[in-house]
Amino acid sequence: MIDVPVDVYTSSSEIIVIIPVWWTNKDSIAITLDNRHLIVRGERVMPAMKDSVVALSEQCFWGSFEKRIELPDHVYFEKIYSELTPENTLLITVPKVMRPDEIPVKIL
Repeated sequence: MIDVPVDVYTSSSEIIVIIPVWWTNKDSIAITLDNRHLIVRGERVMPAMKDSVVALSEQCFWGSFEKRIELPDHVYFEKIYSELTPENTLLITVPKVMRPDEIPVKIL
């Protein structure tokens, strides 16, 4: 299983996960939740080449990948959404539960 890079950004309202998935067919990508982990799986497929080709250098990784990202408790798990950009970058947006800094409690 290969390791793919991931960037995670946060703001007051959401967490954004960015994963470059070059050479990955959209149909091979699966995003699931397991407890508080966002799991992204897929398969990077090497382009077809002639049989007579010999590698001089190999720095790209081909095959199955899986990435686990731990999420905090205070997110809307049911509102997570994703998109695949034309540049084959997977953007996953995780909306945060908005919590006020302070909540006054009335004494009865």
